Amino acid sequence: MSDSNLQDEAVKKSHRSFIHEIFDSNFQLPIAEITTLPRCHNNFVHFLNFSKPVTANRSLSDAPGTSAIPEGTTQAVFRIGNPAGMFNHAVKVENTVAMMQLTRQALSASNIVRRVYAWSNSVEPSGAGWILEEYMPGIEVESKFHTELTRENQHYILSQMASTLKAVQDFDLPPKASGFGGLAFDDDGEVISGPYVVEPYDGPYPDMISMYKGMLQAQLKEADRSFVKGYRDNGFRDRLNAFAEKGLDNLLTKFLPEKVRPNLIIGDVVIANFLFDPDTFRVTGLVDYDCSHTGHPLHEYFFSSFSVKYCVVLPEPEVASAIFHHYPSPLPLSEPISGPEARDDDPPQWELMQLFETALANLGAARPSSIVGAENITKVYEFMALICPFHFVMDRWVSKQSQEQLQASKEKQMALLDKALVGWGF
Repeated sequence: MSDSNLQDEAVKKSHRSFIHEIFDSNFQLPIAEITTLPRCHNNFVHFLNFSKPVTANRSLSDAPGTSAIPEGTTQAVFRIGNPAGMFNHAVKVENTVAMMQLTRQALSASNIVRRVYAWSNSVEPSGAGWILEEYMPGIEVESKFHTELTRENQHYILSQMASTLKAVQDFDLPPKASGFGGLAFDDDGEVISGPYVVEPYDGPYPDMISMYKGMLQAQLKEADRSFVKGYRDNGFRDRLNAFAEKGLDNLLTKFLPEKVRPNLIIGDVVIANFLFDPDTFRVTGLVDYDCSHTGHPLHEYFFSSFSVKYCVVLPEPEVASAIFHHYPSPLPLSEPISGPEARDDDPPQWELMQLFETALANLGAARPSSIVGAENITKVYEFMALICPFHFVMDRWVSKQSQEQLQASKEKQMALLDKALVGWGF
């Protein structure tokens, strides 16, 4: 076993000890078994089996966004944040719980959002907080979606994802949570606007233009601390600053409607984040809210691929044309994906993309081809993302590059940024 695997197992073991301790001392619920998912991304996920069923409805926490654990419960899920994730961990757990509360209301008809029994932003045990959640039955199907499922079952799954998205889009945010950014709780336990959880952004912002101005400034600060040194060569930073001062506001005023209604944005709508009935493929759970926030409805298509390459940020030109305008006829042939689960670099899955597009259209859901100014707004978002890609500030990635490779990466990035700036007159 490698050193990293040994360290990973030691972390998981310490988590299990922490869970046993908190259940024994705080909840007085003995645990018979803890099973930990082998792969950890943004969270370490532990499945708990209790020694015996809960004998009566019990409130384990008075924190906002929590529910009593029901009588008869025998299982639960304990999520512990991974500090390696690129999040503002001081607010991530609270944002997640608040988002789950509102999404649960938006999706009340389908009952697929887990209830939260307890949560904490505390530094223990990982420095990134934890959530105790309801266990929901179901299987993951992403690993066989592209290779084993019939077209009928694929269509059913995509239709359910479209219905989920439509219900979330239709949900009216509470007045106190109608900003742009993240979510939090006030002293009365009501959901309010809060900081954006994905680094390096902040907030909350009162409107869409303020949000993008804040995001652009955050990206410039990231570039300053990265190996590109803020792009201060040959006056290039002056052009970026000029765009930030004059260009961004003008572009967004031109492309956006006068008032943008903020939406709940789940932030990672992919098949892997749903649970399904193994016999019918009906959705039984939606389990991931790490990148959730409130924003323009187009944002869901920035963060989510829906496992069929339906993502508008930096796609192949023919994919962008299809999603923003119309699909080619006849459809191009779809190359097989490279593995059991969809990846960002997989080839377009044309038939599935069009099935999903049709499902959205039939429901009247907001989608890139129906949102006014979507293509231009996306170009602005892509431009901001290009200023400092997240790996530019990752010590692990930078340390593996030679000076020549770093310079080549910088020049490539500057060429992409230059093309956009020239197109906008800067």
